Amino acid sequence: MVQEGAIKMKVTEKSKVIVIAGPTGSGKTEFSLMLAKDVDGEIINCDASQMKKDLNIGTAKIDLTKTNIKHYLIDFLAADENYSIRDFQTKAREVISTINSSKKVPIIVGGTGLYINALLYNYNLNDTGRDPDFEKKYNDISNHELHLLLEKENKELAKEIHENNRRRVLRALEKCQSNSNEVHFEKNTDMLYNAKIFCLCPKRCDLYERINLRVEKMLDAGWIDECKKLQASNYDISKIKDIGYHEIFEFLNGNLSENDMKEIIKQKTRNYAKRQITWFKNKLKCQWVEVDYNDISSAYKVIYEESKKFLEK
Repeated sequence: MVQEGAIKMKVTEKSKVIVIAGPTGSGKTEFSLMLAKDVDGEIINCDASQMKKDLNIGTAKIDLTKTNIKHYLIDFLAADENYSIRDFQTKAREVISTINSSKKVPIIVGGTGLYINALLYNYNLNDTGRDPDFEKKYNDISNHELHLLLEKENKELAKEIHENNRRRVLRALEKCQSNSNEVHFEKNTDMLYNAKIFCLCPKRCDLYERINLRVEKMLDAGWIDECKKLQASNYDISKIKDIGYHEIFEFLNGNLSENDMKEIIKQKTRNYAKRQITWFKNKLKCQWVEVDYNDISSAYKVIYEESKKFLEK
């Protein structure tokens, strides 16, 4: 970790923000904590799954009792609660203003690419309501499976909507099946903020190895017990579509063996990471940072030095 005293952020016309993005399991949390300490920053969570309470182990959520870095938009939704991109966009922009008013640096951290773009750009997210009966038809399928259905209906439209944005995918699918072309996203080419965006770029083989190991560690840490508590609660389990939970529920219900459950979770997580990388390459204007997990200090040095130049100019 670099320690050179507090960096002074130069005031500009647009608010400055730093973004640390990257695929699941790439180390975003670790890098963001180091940077927040070194630049006097506060962190805005931009991972849709980590916004939900009681989904802790399976979402690799940070234990906020073990850090003094202030975090926003994390661990505040019910596990089965809907939260639209527009909700996030509105609240996150309020948080950026709050952090700026305290003379600290907003650091946006997460792997949900559409949330990042919706926050940074002036996305038009206006939408009409949908038929609740339409949604019920898809309660038992995952976000990924739902997105594949949309892709079959309209491949170009599917590219514009992140699969974790379940509400938008459902709305688009409903429109497609009703022969309507009303669903689209519009954004201005100019950012609302002066943003420095980093995207972590480990070697694919190293990332997949980390993902496989992380799944094993999550299970050892009590992920199955976490799911048992969810089953025993008043949550609508069918609405918990975050990777791994459905598979563990199926294991607990006797529909999957333990080994099959593990392998499916690993495979789905690797596939998700691959799709995230594709999204960031095609949709996010960022600086790619190579990460060697045998020496993460080299990658962090790049992030710190570039952040320092960005904040001081």
